[in-house]
Amino acid sequence: MLSSAAAEFSFFVKPVYDKEGPIGVRLVRRGCRSYVQTAERERARPEHPSKPVPGRADRVAGQSQAQRHGGSVQDRRQPSSDAPSISLIQIEAAQAARHNLKGIAAMVAATALFTCGDAAMKLVSTSLPTGETVFVRGVSTVTIVTIAAFWTGAIYRLRDALVRAMGWRSVGDVGSALFFQAALARMPFADLMGILQMTPLSLTAASALFLSENVGWRRWTAVATGFAGALLVIKPGSSAFNAWALLGVLSVLCGTLRDVSTRRLDVALSPLLIMMFSQLVVASAGLACMVFEAWKVPSLGELFALIFASVFSLVGHLCVIHSLRSGEMAAVAPFRYAGIVWAILLGFLIWKELPDTLSLGGISILVSAGLYTFYREQQLRRRARAL
Repeated sequence: MLSSAAAEFSFFVKPVYDKEGPIGVRLVRRGCRSYVQTAERERARPEHPSKPVPGRADRVAGQSQAQRHGGSVQDRRQPSSDAPSISLIQIEAAQAARHNLKGIAAMVAATALFTCGDAAMKLVSTSLPTGETVFVRGVSTVTIVTIAAFWTGAIYRLRDALVRAMGWRSVGDVGSALFFQAALARMPFADLMGILQMTPLSLTAASALFLSENVGWRRWTAVATGFAGALLVIKPGSSAFNAWALLGVLSVLCGTLRDVSTRRLDVALSPLLIMMFSQLVVASAGLACMVFEAWKVPSLGELFALIFASVFSLVGHLCVIHSLRSGEMAAVAPFRYAGIVWAILLGFLIWKELPDTLSLGGISILVSAGLYTFYREQQLRRRARAL
């Protein structure tokens, strides 16, 4: 239940005038009691012939002119000489900070959802073959996305999705899903999640090689440093070397092909159609694996875990969209690396696994290189806009 003070008062913006016109705005407190008292004071005050009572159009004009002239907001309860002045720029900065916080929260939630979905896939991978898990998850995703595509009407533009870039994207998606699931079943959870942090660096290199984007020596150095960090996680030539980690690297490369192909798609194409078409191909590839694998009927718990993984993946994508639309890219994007924290936490809680010292060092190098690459890209964009 609201308190009496919260229920009785509200605020509105009122323009401030001088002889030449509006010069700023005031934040006026208005409520059940104070509004009546204010109205009585206004009626008792003699009207000034050169200062008419502004209507709604005048108030809007006053607010816009106040913004152009660096106006301020004041609390009318205090005398104007003692009232704290708040710059409109400060108000906009505060609003941007709130939006950034919402975006950061959504991005952290997205990484948690993705990690929980991957953990569910790893749990069922001990009893179900790779192709079957990919097939069931793909069918679940296609079903949900197809319903959404019909609901929104995006399905009626299906012909627009039948382009060559969509074919290459689907190939990358198939390789990424199969290689990732095969590695997920056979190596520590946090180590594989650490290898996946190569994706932004791999995408930077592929953008220079295949999309003719200009990548300077600083970002190439960051890419090389990140790959060196990946070697610390993989540990080739050592007794701790896990050959299945190479499938994790192949998954990253296939994911890069998928992302590069996505950039060549029409921006007007619905994301629902892109996901529906790709997941349909992924589910078909998983079904083809039945020729080489011994499938079995999944239990109710296994089926629930696979559906759970699909739903969490879809909701995670929605959180990413909300995050990028709510906050600024420079503030939100670095928090995608929160996924490695969730991976280490879940790996310890579920499988009692923790990365060794070399793996932690390699993951730290990968994350640092990725953050520097992102920072450098944002810096170059700001310079380009300033020209």
